[in-house]
Amino acid sequence: MSKMKNSTEETLTEFLDYLKEGLIVIDEEKNIEYMNRYAKELLNVEAPEGKRFSDVLKNNYLFSLISADINKELKEEIVINDDIFLARVLNINGKRVIHFQDITPFELYKQAKKDFVSNVSHELKTPITVLKGVVETVEKEEDINVIKDFLKKAKKRIQQMDSLINDLLILAKLESKEEKIQKKKIKLKALINQTFEDLQHIASEKNITLKNNISSNFTVPVDEKKFSILLKNLIENAIKYNKQNGIVEINVKKSENYAEISVVDTGIGIPKDSLPLIFERFYRVDKSRSRNVGGTGLGLSIVKHITEAHNGKVEVKSEVGKGSEFIVKIPLE
Repeated sequence: MSKMKNSTEETLTEFLDYLKEGLIVIDEEKNIEYMNRYAKELLNVEAPEGKRFSDVLKNNYLFSLISADINKELKEEIVINDDIFLARVLNINGKRVIHFQDITPFELYKQAKKDFVSNVSHELKTPITVLKGVVETVEKEEDINVIKDFLKKAKKRIQQMDSLINDLLILAKLESKEEKIQKKKIKLKALINQTFEDLQHIASEKNITLKNNISSNFTVPVDEKKFSILLKNLIENAIKYNKQNGIVEINVKKSENYAEISVVDTGIGIPKDSLPLIFERFYRVDKSRSRNVGGTGLGLSIVKHITEAHNGKVEVKSEVGKGSEFIVKIPLE
């Protein structure tokens, strides 16, 4: 019977050490009776059993939980090594049992969801407010020229909302991975020429020169539909944030097993401190300028998702006042 009990205890200990959750048992004398491997590694302690908890545990959150006067289960979010944990504290037969589980990813998801809803609401509120003002003005206005002017403003705001909704739908599909990547070898030059043609009217407004420096025979294995969206976003940004009489240039080179496609512009550039953030949803370097040029704040996030869906990566180099270079690296095999 004793051997069976010892075997069961060993099995239980192995199981508790396997868990990616922390478990600490404090006896009636406030000494540590048990601490599983995860808790030891997280709290950076060795052989704590038998030692007074106040001599071992240096985390203030855990210390206060163990010291608290409780007569029922206590749940509380605590911070350990900058991560967020949900801690549960129980009194069992005079002993205090502390269990804590890392909920950082869940908390980050909640915050991201909250930020997303807030950003979408903010992005839609401005055009809706403008449309409301247009409707109220048109209802009272008799001058046909004034009415036409206000209807132009309304049309512009409707287009902004339409672009935002389309980008949201694209991003949602990419993030859910509900559409599989259908790769086939496509001629890159032809695809870029088509994108240039689609965006020529925007380029003409600022007299932007579009240069496609890619060989006619160069092919890349990509999902043509999704890669067209990627190119459109990069080239459209390069045009919109460019200077009058500027240049947008597309180059490609082979680097090991990758095709490195670069979109280079002579635009306003991006400040160094903004570079790590530009692929985040709704991030804008200059919010007022982005809205003036009709950006949704989602284009570069879409670029990143499409690149990663192709097992590639995207990089950016930029200098304020001189321009930017976005480099998309796509596996050739």
